[in-house]
Amino acid sequence: MRNFSPSAGWRHQLVLSLSPHSLCILHFYRGLLGWKRAHELSVPLPEGDGFSSQLQQQLADCVTRWKIPPATRTHWVLAGDILGIVPPSTQGAGAPPSLPFPASDTRTQVDAFGGAEGTSLMWMHKDWVTEIERISSACRLDLVELYARAQLFQRMAAKQPASLRAVVEADASDQYLHVYGANGTMLRTRVLDAGDTNEHLAQTLQVELAALGAPAYTAPGRPVQLTTPKGYAAEPQTWADYQHHVLPAASHSDLLEKLWRSDQGGIIVRHTHNDMVQALKVLSVGLGAAGLAGLALMVWHDGRLVRQIEEGRDRVRKDLPKVEAAKLLKARTLRMADAVQAVNTAREAPSALGPFSQLVAYFPPPPATLQYFSSDNGVVALAGQGNEASVKWLQERPLAGFGAWTDFPVPEYLAASTPQIHLQSRKEAPKPIVPAPAQPPASGASQP
Repeated sequence: MRNFSPSAGWRHQLVLSLSPHSLCILHFYRGLLGWKRAHELSVPLPEGDGFSSQLQQQLADCVTRWKIPPATRTHWVLAGDILGIVPPSTQGAGAPPSLPFPASDTRTQVDAFGGAEGTSLMWMHKDWVTEIERISSACRLDLVELYARAQLFQRMAAKQPASLRAVVEADASDQYLHVYGANGTMLRTRVLDAGDTNEHLAQTLQVELAALGAPAYTAPGRPVQLTTPKGYAAEPQTWADYQHHVLPAASHSDLLEKLWRSDQGGIIVRHTHNDMVQALKVLSVGLGAAGLAGLALMVWHDGRLVRQIEEGRDRVRKDLPKVEAAKLLKARTLRMADAVQAVNTAREAPSALGPFSQLVAYFPPPPATLQYFSSDNGVVALAGQGNEASVKWLQERPLAGFGAWTDFPVPEYLAASTPQIHLQSRKEAPKPIVPAPAQPPASGASQP
């Protein structure tokens, strides 16, 4: 969570490493491709009363020069003279840690790197926490976390098989000693004095291991492993109780960046997950409001569609009588048109009523009923109600001058009444008159 922040300075973070004589500052900036190191600076610090004021001045100058926005998160890495380590108690899992100050005067954090079993305790006096927080606030920075300097080499020490691991590092004019257990947990960290280094290192290690109760941590056949910079220890191969290794060359800035990018935790001063929880709450409220607005819009639109459908149904119900009346009017109009056509035909050709007269004279008896009759272009058609006997009656009595009855397609406006009688007949062509042959004269007739 240390690399996430919804605040205005979420694209910037600072990592500061404080030693007795210097301050190392790293500025990280988050771009499109992730976090990158934007600036780095190492400045010396004086000893004595001017230490805090000079520290604040150097940090403020960097914040101004690098244009660091307010509320930028800041992480501090502190040496053993400020942030100490209490090793796991050798008296049992329930034994309280032996802090050098009352618990109310210290800030502590369990070193979770080694797992739940045999964990050590990081501690720091509240006065130092208050002073560092004051310096950060004066520079408009948010103090987030405090790391022990021994955490820089914790992962490296955990990879090497040994019961105890001692790492000596040298940075400018300062040297540091870090002691780790078999599971990688921190047991001890301190700043080495000038008299504790080089040829006196073996004696210093014996004192530190004795203070830790080394027999409780060591294992048979696994000697204590000592890792120092190249050429630092005087003839380490002559130390029978240690297995010497050379510390890989790496800049202090690279070690700080690796620690900052890792999942290792220090003493928490400001819980950054609260920012994410708050951001998630705000996002949840926003999404919930948007969802409710969308649901309300859907309900409103659904109600509008329902009203439109009901209005459409009402209009259909209101227009249905008009449609039925229009259909009836159409049928009557078509019948009237047929009647008018029949009258006109009768006027123009009086002989057109002849087939109708014949049909009335020879129309089947009830229940046969005539509903439709037309005579046009020599074709007579009729439709009506009846039965098979009625149809047979008509087929046996064709009209004079017309051919046999055939099936007649029922007009659309009569289809609803489903007439059983629907016949038509075509007028036959007149037969040609053949003249009679001439009679020859009778035999024996007198000649003129």
